[in-house]
Amino acid sequence: MRFDALFDLLRLGFENLLRNKLRSFLTMLGMIFGVGSVIAMLSVGAGARKEILERIQSLGIENIIVNSVKPPEETKTETQGNRRWVDKYGLRFDDREQLEATCPSIRKVLPVNLVKKPVWSGSRRVDASVLGVLPEHLAMFHLEAGRGRVFNALDAREAKQVCLVRQGLGEELQLLRDPVGATVNVGNESFEIVGVLADEAFRSHTQKALAIDGRTQEVYIPYTTSMRTFGTMTFVRKSGSEERTLVELDQMIVVAKSADLVRPTARIIANVLERNHKRKDWEIVVPLELLQQSERTQAVFNAVMLVIAAISLLVGGIGIANIMLATITERTREIGVRRALGARRRDILLQFLTETATIGVVGGLFGCLFGLAAIRAVVLYTGWQAVIEPHFVLVALGISGGVAVLAGLYPARRAARMDPIGALRYQ
Repeated sequence: MRFDALFDLLRLGFENLLRNKLRSFLTMLGMIFGVGSVIAMLSVGAGARKEILERIQSLGIENIIVNSVKPPEETKTETQGNRRWVDKYGLRFDDREQLEATCPSIRKVLPVNLVKKPVWSGSRRVDASVLGVLPEHLAMFHLEAGRGRVFNALDAREAKQVCLVRQGLGEELQLLRDPVGATVNVGNESFEIVGVLADEAFRSHTQKALAIDGRTQEVYIPYTTSMRTFGTMTFVRKSGSEERTLVELDQMIVVAKSADLVRPTARIIANVLERNHKRKDWEIVVPLELLQQSERTQAVFNAVMLVIAAISLLVGGIGIANIMLATITERTREIGVRRALGARRRDILLQFLTETATIGVVGGLFGCLFGLAAIRAVVLYTGWQAVIEPHFVLVALGISGGVAVLAGLYPARRAARMDPIGALRYQ
């Protein structure tokens, strides 16, 4: 088809649509909402996927996190009558040594000591999760200081009483000056704040995996300081009795030599711990498995969202077919005149297909604007993350145009097959 003929078809299509502006707009509504839904759902889904993957990847795909957990049935070893007992559970130092000595796929094992202590400054008190970690732990999980510095190997070797805190802890303690250099009491011990971590709170998978209590503030201290100051015994007094809990290792971060060895290494760790522990007082979190599970879940979510948006486009296509059938009935005499003047069936077919394609494309363009506005509203009012990819827009426009052409195919064929004489006589 020549370019001038195609231009004439497009011009006629626009002119015919502009004759009934309200009806054309109402016909486009299905395309507008359908395309807007496709773009909004894909963008929000991509944003959620990106956020989840970033947080899971921050745990390290070569890492295996082993946590001590309190077993459902507790065994109490009485030490002083019925009023004082020691409950021992969880990971042990022997577990770490055995894994490092016997598992060749392990690069290193980092211990973590976790205690719950109040942090004091003057009359202000904040409950905190105090994590004793090695300097390597900070680098591994990208715990960088926004102000000040992180503690180093010298601090760990000399077991200095220094700590890293989140910005929120300084605000809750109402430290009037820069928290860096301030002294706070952790339990009954004084610690100097040497750095304030970048304000990025852990959520969902990462929070659970790293055994971080979302209801308390995080305080990081050297592992050697934690073991010397707080040890492995926890005391809890309730109803006049004293309960003692002994956990040698609250957590182990096992680093495999490569991502391919993560799953076999996790199975080896599980076998070792099952032999060493009669009670199920440990759990294994594999970030690589969380990552793959999230990708599968996100793929299902995207498929469901696309199906919902496709239904909206399908309804829009049915609306286009219905309106075009009514339009053809109204323009029967016009069709007869065009045929009498020499127009072929193919010309009539292309004319009406051009009109439906125009409805689809124009409706798709308005749908893109609607989708972008919807995304902005969702991000503004929910705080969710959205990622708008150019191919989302192209796919949505292509689908809307395709649906419009398919919806107009039957009405266009019906118009092209009309008997010219009968069409001219139509009243």
